[in-house]
Formats: sequence, structure tokens, C-alpha cells
Amino acid sequence: MAFGFPATASQYIPLNNLSKPQFSYWAIATVQKLKWDFISINEDEIIIETANLLNTWTETICITTNEENPLITSYSNGNQLYDNGRNQKNIEAFLDLFYEVIKDNPLLELDENSVINGINSAQTGIRQDLTTEKKVTRFYSFLSPFIPTKGYFITPILINSNILIFIVMCVSGVSFFTPEIQDIIDWGGNYGPSTTDGGWWRLLSACFLHYGILHLVMNCYALAYVGLLLESYLKKRDFLLTYLFCGILASFTSLYWNTNMVSAGASGAIFGMFGIVLVATACNKIDKTTKIPLLITIGSFILLNIAGSFKEGVDGAAHVGGLVSGLLFGIILVLLSKKRTIGILIVTLVTLCTSFTLYSLCKKSKIYIYQIVEYQTKMQDFVDMEKMALESFDLYLGGDKATILSNLKDRGIYYWDENIALITTLDKLYLPEEIHTQNENLLEYCKLRKKYYELAYKRLNENSSEYIPEMDEIEQKINAIVIVIKKTPKK
Repeated sequence: MAFGFPATASQYIPLNNLSKPQFSYWAIATVQKLKWDFISINEDEIIIETANLLNTWTETICITTNEENPLITSYSNGNQLYDNGRNQKNIEAFLDLFYEVIKDNPLLELDENSVINGINSAQTGIRQDLTTEKKVTRFYSFLSPFIPTKGYFITPILINSNILIFIVMCVSGVSFFTPEIQDIIDWGGNYGPSTTDGGWWRLLSACFLHYGILHLVMNCYALAYVGLLLESYLKKRDFLLTYLFCGILASFTSLYWNTNMVSAGASGAIFGMFGIVLVATACNKIDKTTKIPLLITIGSFILLNIAGSFKEGVDGAAHVGGLVSGLLFGIILVLLSKKRTIGILIVTLVTLCTSFTLYSLCKKSKIYIYQIVEYQTKMQDFVDMEKMALESFDLYLGGDKATILSNLKDRGIYYWDENIALITTLDKLYLPEEIHTQNENLLEYCKLRKKYYELAYKRLNENSSEYIPEMDEIEQKINAIVIVIKKTPKK
């Protein structure tokens, strides 16, 4: 196995009484038997590309005869860092067959004319169009999705950009597994109030942010796969533009549809690219040999993700917006496949018009001024004060009377009053109706708790049992309201 950039293996070949012309002749014969493709042939050098048997990137082999002993070098195409031993195997396969060919023709005498004729004959089989990009649908190693190469150049740059941004976020203190919503907003997440208040750049930046390592890995995997299939068809410029356009329109769709979600992730843009793949495959613009498995794989991926989009916390609007954008772009590019520049200009125009329309709708809609983040931040204070109030009651069954009374009044009742005031203030924020309803339940809960503590204070201070029935009744009400609060979906 070999490591390098790209991975390479080399070996000198002893002539063993062969002249250099004879060596070249037998080398050409060996390559022909191996069914490798000639790139170029001359008296001093033979350049070959290996067969693409496993639908992976190939290797280039160079055989030079301008030194004392010929040198054969095999190096990986696609800037592979690790070749899994294929380059050395190429050399071994060549040498094994080379010596076998010589052994099978021991009496054949070669003169200069025979060598020249052999070279000329081989040159007629050289591929005429060396610029044709091979379409591959598999990766050769773990590292290959991250390395730019011909026909797969923009995709790894996008993948690496997502990974780099995630690393920088984690180094700055953002959680590796479950980032806080406020962190995503601070880094450029697509959040209604921030986006519509002059932060329109968030429509694009959100496409490069992720809610933890699992979210990142899943999206990078999907992006690598769709890029491998699609980039060689769209080419670099159009692949990059359609990816960004799908991402922006997916973000706009999320902004318009969702009332209180902070959207982040590349999935909207990726769904758009899958939409283009579906159209291109259905219209035979992608290799027919991969048509059926592609449709099955991509169709299953889309259906599973669309089904999952209805779960709480999943940005289904971005998925649908991206997919619809991709389908539309795919149709435009297929219809104008022979006029690609005009096609991408129309795609750009469609993106601008759609973006302007959604921009106008979002600016007019009040649903995007929900003050969710401010509410959620302050609710942490509610949780902390509730904890301190409940802890103050732990001493009710033990300790001296003065300490218990002090805790009930100065900590318990005090913090329930603070929470009542806090919820009353927070309920004045512009929030979804379900949160206002939850606030009513929380207010009732705090008032019942306060009343219970007041009765407990009187019972202990007056050393009386007359308050017990009322305390039992309030406790039942507290348990009932707690059940209601817990059943309310968290937003």
C-alpha cells in the first residue's frame, strides 16, 4: 500500500538482455493483454490508465526507458492519499504478465522496424478524446470524499467547508453533540427575527451550520453521494450555483413556513440536488447503467426524509422547498442542455424572482417577530428559582421551627412570587398562542404553590391542623396542573 499526494508506487525493471526497443514492444503487448488504455506512446515513454473495473477512480502508469533500466510508476488519479495497495498491485500485474509474454515468445526476433510498427499500431488505439471525464459512482477510500479531483471538485470543497466551520464552532465553545439554539443563531442560523431584521445573509450561512456531529455527518454523506453522481453532469460552475440557489430557496421556505424554528443545515440544498438528479436520471442525462438503482436509492432517501420532516424539531419546510427548487432547476437544465449558459441564467432569474416574492411575504408577515429566544433564555431563570423554592420546603419535616418558617417565607414564598412576576412579564412578549396557553398554566401552578406554602407557614406558626384539608386539596390541584404542563408539547 502507498501513501502520498497522490499515492504512488515505483519499481525499476531489469532489461535482462533485452534492448530498449524490444522492451517497449513487449511492454505495449503486455498493456494490450491487460486491457489498459494507452494515453501516449513514444520511444522513451509509455503512459497508460488502468481499467475502471470497480467503478472507482483509476491509476495512471508511466513506463520510461530513458535511464539504464526502465522505470514503471503507478500513481492514483483523483489525488488519492491512500491507495489500498492498488498501485503496487498494478506494477506486479504488469511484471507478471510481461515476463509471461516474453517466455511465450522466446524465438521472436525484433528489429527496429518491428518496434516502430508495434508503436504505430498501438497509437491507433489511443483514445481520441482524452478530456472526457469518467463518471464514477463509488469512492475508493474513506478519504476520497474530501479530496477534489476532475469531475468531483466542488463537492469536496463544500464538504470541507461545512466540516471546517463546525470545527471552529466547537473550538469556540459550541457543543459537539447538541449545540444550544442561541449558539446557532449567533453563528448565522436562519431565525425569523434576526433574518428579517436585516440579517438576510443568514439564508446562506445557515446552510453551512449543523446541530451537532451526527447532523453534520449525515449531510456530508448525502452531499458526497449526490456530488459524485451529479457534478460531472452539471460541471463545476453550474453545480455550485444550483447548490447555493437550492439552499437559499430552502431557507426562504423555512423562514416563511415556520413560526418559531431556528433553521440550520445543508439538507435543504442537498434535497435540491437530489431533485436535479431525479430529473436528469429520468431524462437519461445520467448513465443508464445506474438509472434504476439511482432512482431507488434517491427515491427512498427522499421519502424517508420527507416522512421524518413531520416530526417535531425537523425542518420539513426546508426539505420540501429545496426538493421543489431542484426539480424545477433540473427541468430547466434538461430542456436547455445544449444551451447550458442560457439554462443557468434562467435558473438564476427564477431564483431571484422567487426570492424576491418570498422576501416580500416574509417582511409583511408578523409571525417572524416571535421573541422565542428571549423567552427561552428567561425561562431558565424560572427553572432555577423553582428549584430553590422547592428546596426550601425540604426542611419542613425537620429542623427547628424558626429556621423552617424563615425558609418558607424568605425563600419558598419569595421565589414563587418572583416566578409569578417573571411569567407575567414574559407573557407580554410576542409569542405563539400555545406558549401563551402554557404561561397561563405556569401562573396557576406558581399561585397554587405559593398558597400551599402560605398555609404550611400558618400551620406551623400557629401549631394548628385546621389547614390540612385545604393543603390536601391544593396539592391535588398542583398534581393535576403539573400533568397538564408536562403534556404540552415543548416549542
